[in-house]
Amino acid sequence: MDNFLRRITQYVEIDHQCFDDLGRLPHRIEMRDAGQEIVKEGESIDFVFVIERGWAIRCRMLEDGRRQILNFMLPGDCFDLMSLNKARSDHSVHAATSVSLRRIQSDLFLKTVSQNPSLATSFWWAAIQEEAILREQIIRVGRRSAKERLGHLILELNRRVSAVTGQLDDHLILPVPQSILADALGLSVVHISRSLTRLKSEGLIQVTKSGLKILDREALAEMCDFDGRYLHLDKLKL
Repeated sequence: MDNFLRRITQYVEIDHQCFDDLGRLPHRIEMRDAGQEIVKEGESIDFVFVIERGWAIRCRMLEDGRRQILNFMLPGDCFDLMSLNKARSDHSVHAATSVSLRRIQSDLFLKTVSQNPSLATSFWWAAIQEEAILREQIIRVGRRSAKERLGHLILELNRRVSAVTGQLDDHLILPVPQSILADALGLSVVHISRSLTRLKSEGLIQVTKSGLKILDREALAEMCDFDGRYLHLDKLKL
C-alpha cells in the first residue's frame, strides 16, 4: 500500500490512522496478465481497485475492433470510483502489464472515506487530476502532431511515475509495447516508431532496454508545449 499512500498524500496531509482504516478494510488481492480485462464496459460494478503493481489502461473499443486508450493507471491509482454510485461502467479497463490489484467492496470503501474528511479531500483532488489528464488527452490527440503527442505523453508519464517515487528522474521505464502507445495517441505503430526516431535524432531522448531517458527536458517540453501544471503536482515540486 506504500504507492497508494504516496498517491493520496500528493495533495493533503493524511493522518496515518485514517490511512490504516483503509488498509484494514476486507479486500482480495487479484492478479491479471497483460491484456486481460479488469473491468468490462457495461458491467455493473460494486467494488474499487487499487493498483499495487503494474500498469493498466482505461479504454473504449469500437465495433470494428479499433481501440482508443483514454489514460494510463499506474501503481497507487484507485479505480473505478463510479462504483460508489452503483453506475454501469462506460468503458473497459485492461491490464497493460502483469498487475497486482487490491479489490475492495465499494460500500465499505465509501463508508471509510466519508468518515475521514482528509481522505475524502485527497480523493477529490485525485479526481480533479484525472479529469485534467483526460482534458489534456483530448488536446494531445486532437491538435498535436505525432511527434508532439509522443513527447507530451512521455513527459506526462515521467511526472506521474515520479510522483509515486517522490523524485523526478530522467529515466522512464516503459513496460508497454509500442502498440499501446499508438492506441493512446491515435497513431499507427509505424508513426510511433518514426516519432521515436525523430526525438532521438534531435537529441531529446535516448531509447534504453527498459524504456527511455530524457536528455533535454526543457527542449522536449518546449517542442510539445508541455505545461505540467495540469497534473497539480506543485506540492511535490515536480
